[in-house]
Amino acid sequence: MASSSSSADAGTLDPAGEAQTLIPGLLDDVAAVILASLPYSHQARLRATSRSWNAFLAPRLLLPLRRRLRLPPRHLLCLFPKDPSLAPPYLFDPAASAWAPLPRLPCSPHLYGLTNFVPVSLGPHLYVLGGSHFDARSYPIGIPTASAAAHRLDLTAPPSLLAWHRLPDMLSPRGSFACASVPGGDDGGGGIIVAGGGSRHSMFPSEGSRMSSVEWYDVDSAEWKMGERLPRYRAGCVGFLVRWGEEEEFWVMGGYGDYRTVSGVVPADVYYRDAVVLGMRSGKWREVGEMWEEGERRKLGPVVVVGGKDGQAPGIFMLDRNDILR
Repeated sequence: MASSSSSADAGTLDPAGEAQTLIPGLLDDVAAVILASLPYSHQARLRATSRSWNAFLAPRLLLPLRRRLRLPPRHLLCLFPKDPSLAPPYLFDPAASAWAPLPRLPCSPHLYGLTNFVPVSLGPHLYVLGGSHFDARSYPIGIPTASAAAHRLDLTAPPSLLAWHRLPDMLSPRGSFACASVPGGDDGGGGIIVAGGGSRHSMFPSEGSRMSSVEWYDVDSAEWKMGERLPRYRAGCVGFLVRWGEEEEFWVMGGYGDYRTVSGVVPADVYYRDAVVLGMRSGKWREVGEMWEEGERRKLGPVVVVGGKDGQAPGIFMLDRNDILR
């Protein structure tokens, strides 16, 4: 420590708990703020600088420290170029314009071509749920099937232990479904809700099943539970959670359910222009009218909700190819 007085003050800020100066010439209180502000993508390689930095930059200790210091949250984007068992996903820090690769999903000798899976974050964990893939053991070969697999990555784990862990499978295999994470309280908890979906694969854009079932994953019990079904079959939909005061609502927008035939032969999806909303307290669905006019759009891109705290209206953004809509 720089001095005995700073040692007493910085004791609550220094998760390393060692009598070493973090940055020579600076009080550890100041050094702690500097190191805690480093982008996530730089922390792994900077831990090799010294023993004190290695201990200080441990994610399990650094994240609570950032909250105690009231540092502004850093929003990270996770991008999946393709099947995460073949190509690693990447974390992108928009504030630092920095990338950090993540480990691949465990590879199976029988399953390949995973697509239409849904990634979602909850606290310091990243989840990959469901999707559609090919199974070399199935017959006939070359027909995609839906996946019920669930994997979780703990971003607070040390780099040497950073790996995906298999969770209990969803009760119903599904891909192209609506999904949202529901944060818990200060003591943890929370869960993930999934709704709708089907077995469609990106290589067969006009085939696949549809479903209306809803499931809830409880983080504390590590179990999937069935919820109130959607009012009708809906696949290819997007979902997000909105908090209005004390009420939380799970919105499911767009997607397709019914289909029609072109010239009586070729099947064509009938895309929905409406939304359905689940009250998280009541557990009941209500239908919302059409969200856009005929001809405006058929498919929805990924949707994210930002803000909405302290009584402010949330910002809802959607990625449409290379454009971001609000």
